[in-house]
Amino acid sequence: MKNEKAARFFDTLLKAVGAGIMIGIGATVFLACENKVVGALMFTVGLFAICSFGLNLFTGKIGYIISNRNHPDCVTIWFGNLIGCIITGAAVRVARPELHETALKMVDAKLEKSFVPVLILSFFCGVLMYAAVENFRRHKDTVSGIFGVVMCVSVFILSGFEHSVADMCYCVYAVDSAAYAGRSLLFLLIVTLGNSLGALALRGITEGIGAGKN
Repeated sequence: MKNEKAARFFDTLLKAVGAGIMIGIGATVFLACENKVVGALMFTVGLFAICSFGLNLFTGKIGYIISNRNHPDCVTIWFGNLIGCIITGAAVRVARPELHETALKMVDAKLEKSFVPVLILSFFCGVLMYAAVENFRRHKDTVSGIFGVVMCVSVFILSGFEHSVADMCYCVYAVDSAAYAGRSLLFLLIVTLGNSLGALALRGITEGIGAGKN
């Protein structure tokens, strides 16, 4: 039994690290693109790969937490995503140090926002992320599944909504001191709360009208 639990834990963690790396790649291409629309479209490669290969993304799993009763898994997934973002962000900072300044300006603007605006922006991102993942689950073998991922991700980026895992990577690119890391962590926790509430809200609404059943 202990071996099974350990195996499940490491499998969950590894897939979460993989998801963090993929979102890190998406965040990198967004930072590297001068055109925001192009960057938003290219960012979608991260979620598409995650859905296609069954990786564990916190914002893609949290909407199912009540029906699946996977509370410990979501905590593991959040930390695994963070590790993946740190791996990607730290590595690319070495290879492309010029992205630090771009990320720093972006993250500075994010950290200046107060609690309520951050919560609102992250709530709606959570709604879109649940919509993207649930749509892909239902239509993964059709164009509709891919189109849903591209549209939902592009919309949340261009709307300025906050995604906790993408923000993890931006913060890794931007951080330059322990104090800055502390402010970034508090910001990420607020975004995580908003993402969770948004995903759970849409899940609850769709279940209430007879859709989204496991």
